[in-house]
Amino acid sequence: MGLGAALVGGASGFGIQIFANAMRKVPLSRQPWNHVGLFLVGCWAGNAYVRLERNLLDDINQIRADKGLPPLAHSAGW
Repeated sequence: MGLGAALVGGASGFGIQIFANAMRKVPLSRQPWNHVGLFLVGCWAGNAYVRLERNLLDDINQIRADKGLPPLAHSAGW
């Protein structure tokens, strides 16, 4: 899941830079370090989202266990 999330996040960051250049009507490949930087930030954000979602699910299952309820369905895959 980590590699997929990183690639989706990286593609989103790269796409944001391309879109910003297109909106300003400058060449799409202008300042290529921004493309790389936003790709890396997107990779980090994609992985951070997966970690956040996993931690949230663990917290919810802990609260459900304290109340005597079963864990959420399909939560064993995390």
